[in-house]
Amino acid sequence: MRNAILLILTLSSWCASAQNLIPNGGFEDENICVEYNQNCAPEAWIANSLWANYYYYTPGKAYDGSHFVGLSAGDAYQKAAHNFIRTRLLCGLQAGHQYQLEFWVRSRHDILDSIGVYFSPGDFLFEKRDFKQLQPQLWATNTLDTLYQDPNRWQKVRLIYTAAGNEGYITIGSFNRKEYTFRGLPDFKREYYFFLDAVSLIPLDKKEQLCPQADSIKKDIYIENPRHDFLKRLVYINSRNPPAVKPLPKTVTVARVMPPPQHIDTLIIPDIFFNTASYQLSPKSYGLLDSFTNKLRTFTIDSVVIEGHTDSVGTLTYNEALSRNRANAVKGYIAGKLPPNKTTFTSRGFAFFKPVRSNRTPAGRQQNRRVEIYVYRKV
Repeated sequence: MRNAILLILTLSSWCASAQNLIPNGGFEDENICVEYNQNCAPEAWIANSLWANYYYYTPGKAYDGSHFVGLSAGDAYQKAAHNFIRTRLLCGLQAGHQYQLEFWVRSRHDILDSIGVYFSPGDFLFEKRDFKQLQPQLWATNTLDTLYQDPNRWQKVRLIYTAAGNEGYITIGSFNRKEYTFRGLPDFKREYYFFLDAVSLIPLDKKEQLCPQADSIKKDIYIENPRHDFLKRLVYINSRNPPAVKPLPKTVTVARVMPPPQHIDTLIIPDIFFNTASYQLSPKSYGLLDSFTNKLRTFTIDSVVIEGHTDSVGTLTYNEALSRNRANAVKGYIAGKLPPNKTTFTSRGFAFFKPVRSNRTPAGRQQNRRVEIYVYRKV
């Protein structure tokens, strides 16, 4: 049995201040549609379903934050009823340059290998061709470690894209040309979903940054408020006579003075350092935490993030409270050992929504019951 795992990770500062070309990649900013005056969609993103059947506000179930989207990959009665979601990029990409695309997915259906990413100069919503006639440049299956079907397990997709230089929009959805035979009940009405969160597109070139117009472009994108019937009419008109494609201003490559690198110290505290089924710290944890905090006294600390996790045994309400209380218990202990009012602490509980191992075995459940401490510090 392992008592603890201590990992030291070094990240360059450009990763911390990533130049994300995707607006509202976490779907946290809500769009207030003009037709019903409701927060029915994420800002910047529009799905080809044209309705509000893809936006979810479910704290604890999102990969990060409280919002995520669900996209249909099939219909119980209607074939090829796929749902796609698109957004406009904040800046144009430089031809031949490479960009890292990252997002998180989960599903209880055997469809993760059908998730594709389609870059296009014009708006996907006005595309005349059927999705089966389009060729995504990237497929999620090329990076997934497993096609594990677990509705509670988020899996990271990380892909490298070489730009053609004419990209204006990015679309994500199920592009599989062969329809699946789904089993079990649909996720929403008649439809079978996969879920998507935390989308980012970042230049691999450390000197490549957002274009100066990125903020104004983002404001223009957020102004796109038509949804439902208003959007249906807009799509009807523009799909028959697509508007001229307006190229985006390109990202810029500049010389950068690199500040001192930032380090992250990560301490994983297993379940054995807490009293059984309790958030009270066991005395055996004191030596480990004291050693950790003593080491931190020698560094300049920016912030400390503490996250609690449980296995899947028990109710969601119970596990949310247990994971949150365990994180707060560790926060209280560490805060009491560091100089007062000098460090920003953040604690949160994720219940059983971020397992590191399968909850189907006792060994897996034991590893999932943990508290993770992330200490952001300067060299």
